[in-house]
Amino acid sequence: MRMRILLLLIAALGLALFTLQATESAQSQKLVASLRELQRPLDALKEKKPATPAPPAPKFPFSAEQARTYQKAYAVWLGLPLEWTNEFGMTFVLVPPGTFLMGSPAAEPGHNLSGYDESPRHQVTLTRPFYLCKHETSVGQFRRFVESAKYVTDIEKTGGGNAHDDKAVWKHRPGTNWLKPGFAAAFDLKDEHPVVHVSHTDSLAFCRWLQNRVGKLPVTFDLSTEAQWEWACRAGSGDRFWWGPDEDKTGKVANVGDKSLKRVQPAWPRTIMPMDDGHAFLAPVGSYRANGFGMHDMLGNVWEFCSTRFGKYPQDPRTDPTDGDPNRGYAVRGGGWSNIAADVRCASRNADPPHFGHSNLGFRVAMLIKDWPWAAQGGK
Repeated sequence: MRMRILLLLIAALGLALFTLQATESAQSQKLVASLRELQRPLDALKEKKPATPAPPAPKFPFSAEQARTYQKAYAVWLGLPLEWTNEFGMTFVLVPPGTFLMGSPAAEPGHNLSGYDESPRHQVTLTRPFYLCKHETSVGQFRRFVESAKYVTDIEKTGGGNAHDDKAVWKHRPGTNWLKPGFAAAFDLKDEHPVVHVSHTDSLAFCRWLQNRVGKLPVTFDLSTEAQWEWACRAGSGDRFWWGPDEDKTGKVANVGDKSLKRVQPAWPRTIMPMDDGHAFLAPVGSYRANGFGMHDMLGNVWEFCSTRFGKYPQDPRTDPTDGDPNRGYAVRGGGWSNIAADVRCASRNADPPHFGHSNLGFRVAMLIKDWPWAAQGGK
């Protein structure tokens, strides 16, 4: 009897090992195929500058239709795919360069309510195209990283992150982490939800893990700069929101604090939006309509870390701007599931320290093309 049980255990272990090896083999094949798709055009691009001039960027502001047309034309001109998907289902979309107005005018509704300086509105030029993930990083994608790298997040090391209680009081909640977000009502966390309770440091560790998987592919995985983020979010819009000047009343473009939140947390004392988007807390990534560049959830769902530090805006134009104030926290953008319109505008900004995380903060990965032999170099 014992021998039979032992043989059954050995058989089960062998089947599990075979399944694991088959899964890893399939993922390896996916990785190789996706890398080949991107490697060839990138190699060609390094060797030879396109023979024709680059498609001109539309004059800012411009429509979502113009954004899509320009984006596609720029991808064709470079000979690069408009979208590239890795083996984890992360789809990166090409964002062309251009010039826009960053920040918000003092008269913009919400400008003086955010508490963070969005002035002066100033001209920014981005000289290089880049790829940006069309979705926020998901729980499932982050899980693959944690399991592969045996990674422990900053929040896990400190015993918990910040989250609201049922009275909307923002405080440290022991035991919360990326698998236990600590919402003040029942919530079934799925792999498709955006990961939260991750720090800037954790975000960069995830990017390094992606980097190690692509070998010599001439790209760098990182977070977007604050300027790159706002350009990608606006997708040509000069208004408060990428969809226009008016607050959303449909519940179809952004996951924000609304009736669905109030329904599960009746004691929630903060102002809510008048519609019902169907998600009290996190929504699965991609649940809402994409902007002109094909990005989902640039406004709402979760705040997103940027690679650059927060700082006061300059008066004069800037080209490829980097850090604002090296002594400040990292810029976070986009607003989240608990916020109202004032916090989910294209210009809304905040800042968090590098090791801090909470239940309304995640990240989105950028893929930067490196070693441009003929591209304009960064400015001031």
